[in-house]
Amino acid sequence: MMKKPQTDVLWTGLIILAASLTLSGFVPDIIGYTLVAFVYLAFVGVFIATDRFAIVYHWTIIPMVLLIWGVFVLTTMLDPTTAGMLRLGAFTVITGINLFVVPAVINRAVFHDVLACTAGAFVLIGLPTVLLGSYEIAGLTITSWDTTQTLAGVVLHTPVSIFDNPNYLSGFAAIGVVASGAMFVRSRRLLAVGAFGLNTLGVVLAGGRAALLALVAAGGLYIVYRLFGRTAMAGLVAFGAFGVVIGFAMVFAIIPGPDVIAQVNLGDRRATWSAAYEAVRSRPLLGWGPGNDAELLAGYLHNSVDVTTTHNSYIRMFLISGVLGGGAYLVLTINTLVIGIRNARSETVFTILLLVAFLILQLFAGMTIFGLSLLSMLGALFVGYVQSSAPASKIVNVTEARRRIVGYARNGLGVN
Repeated sequence: MMKKPQTDVLWTGLIILAASLTLSGFVPDIIGYTLVAFVYLAFVGVFIATDRFAIVYHWTIIPMVLLIWGVFVLTTMLDPTTAGMLRLGAFTVITGINLFVVPAVINRAVFHDVLACTAGAFVLIGLPTVLLGSYEIAGLTITSWDTTQTLAGVVLHTPVSIFDNPNYLSGFAAIGVVASGAMFVRSRRLLAVGAFGLNTLGVVLAGGRAALLALVAAGGLYIVYRLFGRTAMAGLVAFGAFGVVIGFAMVFAIIPGPDVIAQVNLGDRRATWSAAYEAVRSRPLLGWGPGNDAELLAGYLHNSVDVTTTHNSYIRMFLISGVLGGGAYLVLTINTLVIGIRNARSETVFTILLLVAFLILQLFAGMTIFGLSLLSMLGALFVGYVQSSAPASKIVNVTEARRRIVGYARNGLGVN
């Protein structure tokens, strides 16, 4: 991998910033998505022009991604619409760049650093609203969420920063905490300490329970790794995954469990997940394709629940891609975890922790690694960087490969 830290910082920052705007109320969705497409187009063009364009892949990751893409293509062709074609392009081209290109050309350490600092900057933007409720900066009004809490007689507003939901800020901040840890372990810089503090504060103040759970899990795994090594960390990951499956089974009374678990307050999630299950049963093999999940689920809800998402990425994958795509997504997740744990080192272990944090966030949100939103794109990047840490991964410089092919062709034709 060629190291160009200055340009790595620029491109990583542009990618994260553009993706962040897709979750912001400051720009219309179409403009946010167009900006993301423009950034990636420029990214690919510049790296091809400078002979840095490369691809990294692992043999256990490629088949699952191709299978999921195949399902997306088939379901889109069965019900072709302009929106569906655009969504297909995002789910294949943009996600493919995140999975296989960015990790091959952007330095991992720089990615961690920019991620930590960008998340911290977004938390910093939202901090004044904790006390003020809202304020203006550069002509933009930064507001808080409509919930408050009182601490020592002081009313604290829930920050959202540039986002339109505090869960986005808390999730990004949790990821920023882990990235700050990577930055500090490698560099011992004061900037890393500041980013760590800001991001931790962001998780707490934004109040996302999934983000807090993700942060605790990542911290626990790191402690286990440092004290007992990779094998113990692998055991804890396996135990945690098993616990999640058992917990969900108890919540839905699939298996018997304590009444307190079956009565856990999941808000609208219980009804939404049940509706998604019914929808998958209607089209089990290929699912319904990437589309308007809310409109689809509304047809299977038997009450007045106002649904906007599945609130679970794994359920969503089965909803939009059936047993084929959903099963492939689970295998992809397991394969990536195995690759990461086997190759965990001082720096790469933090990429595993980032992936674990993302996987936990997926339990309570609808984003997958396929998409243009901030957390979807970060999830794809985490998978890409994890696969790139394995010795079995292959890195192909596209320009060099093209030159070899042309050379072989000329030699075969006897052309000088």
